[in-house]
Amino acid sequence: MNLTPRDQAQLENLGISLSQYERQLKQIKEGIPFMNLARPATLNDGIISIEDSEKYLEIFTQKASRYKLQKFVPASGAATRMFKSLYSFLDDFRLTDSFEEYAEKHPSVKQFFEYFDRFPFAEALKNTLGLNGPISNQDRIALVGTMLNELPFEFGNKPKAILPFHKEEDTYTPLFIHLIEALDYAKGSVHFTVFEDHLDAVSEEVERLKELFDFKVEVTYSFQKKHTDTPALNADFTPVRTVDGNLLFRPGGHGALIENLSKLSADFVFIKNIDNISVRREWTEHHKFKRILAGLAFEVQEQIHRFQREVCESPETAGLAKIESFLSATFGYEPSSASRDPLFDLKNALFRPLRVCAMVRNEGEPGGGPFWVNTIDGERLQIVESAQIDKENPEQNAILQKATHFNPVDIVCGLTDYGGERYQLEDFVDYKQGFIAHKTYEGNEIFALELPGLWNGAMAFWNTLFVEVPSMTFNPVKTVNDLLRESHQNEND
Repeated sequence: MNLTPRDQAQLENLGISLSQYERQLKQIKEGIPFMNLARPATLNDGIISIEDSEKYLEIFTQKASRYKLQKFVPASGAATRMFKSLYSFLDDFRLTDSFEEYAEKHPSVKQFFEYFDRFPFAEALKNTLGLNGPISNQDRIALVGTMLNELPFEFGNKPKAILPFHKEEDTYTPLFIHLIEALDYAKGSVHFTVFEDHLDAVSEEVERLKELFDFKVEVTYSFQKKHTDTPALNADFTPVRTVDGNLLFRPGGHGALIENLSKLSADFVFIKNIDNISVRREWTEHHKFKRILAGLAFEVQEQIHRFQREVCESPETAGLAKIESFLSATFGYEPSSASRDPLFDLKNALFRPLRVCAMVRNEGEPGGGPFWVNTIDGERLQIVESAQIDKENPEQNAILQKATHFNPVDIVCGLTDYGGERYQLEDFVDYKQGFIAHKTYEGNEIFALELPGLWNGAMAFWNTLFVEVPSMTFNPVKTVNDLLRESHQNEND
């Protein structure tokens, strides 16, 4: 690898070490190995079914005041991808075309216009354009063009966080619902990760909501750090350069946010995606399951802390067999038969961050799934994305096909040890995981590295619990037509 003085200065300015850069280049060239699945995590074999929900609701009610709680919401997503089919419509559809023929070939566009009046922004858009009768081809083009590109809408250039997702007397945004949730179960504290260019728009909307509804919330923000950007390589594995000769770096994906999460000062953090929300009639039930997950996290974390104290402060009398049994029953811990220091091994197993992850029955939704994975430390519970599985391997593909649940990104994290010290979360990342993405730059194919995903490899060495929750708690909005689902429609719509 031949780096010029200019290249070295660029790395230094970005905060990227030479060893990090070289490691990532090697990963792209050599490829990232597939995960070695042992079996899917299923009910009573890696996934817990909560039988006594009242117990954990009561634990939450009694003990929440003891802890600093916070929501962590990855909200960097631009809304552009929500409207992919409509961008294609603007590019391809002409006034003289038959809309009926186009719609038959593009069912998502057909659905968008067929149920247009059910969208929360429909009335405002039609009023802006003065539409109150049958819609012509010209009207359709105007509606989509105005919605995506023209103020005050301009949805294609805004973050998902501030788009109108639901409507009652007025429309409301994902930000509004996440603030409501923070007040309900996170003591009014929420942290959003945003693109720097979106900060003003997001923070202005938050301040407007706080004033309008007298929300007593503490809201903080952070950006994805530049030193988490990753290099891109050409097809011949040479570094991609920009037109001005600089090395090309790309955002490393949501796995980079492990550093943002690590900077929070809360004892327990609720992670939930910005677009996973529901209408008001379902809020109570949604919030209940967050409290259940947190109650379970409190219970397990307190037991871990008791054992941590025991092995650190009274190692001579520590009940190692009891601790080993707890770790085995709770996390699938397997002691090493070749271990020369069982106490050291148990300390290593105990002093890890905790995650309690909701899991939903697989009903065809996209998302990573819960699996038992073969590792050098034995079988461990992991959230695995489809791209991490060798589907050409019949044995591995058979395990994938037997999966019963998927990951809705609904996680409660315990981030402190028994002394109140925060774990350094970067120490628990499996950097061998990640993704090689095939992209284009200046018309040429390039290879880009995505860091281990936030709830995949970035949490690979955490102590992990999977808990089944109802599918009604998972209502993502990946395309604009997802807003037509019942979970995003008020009964009077």
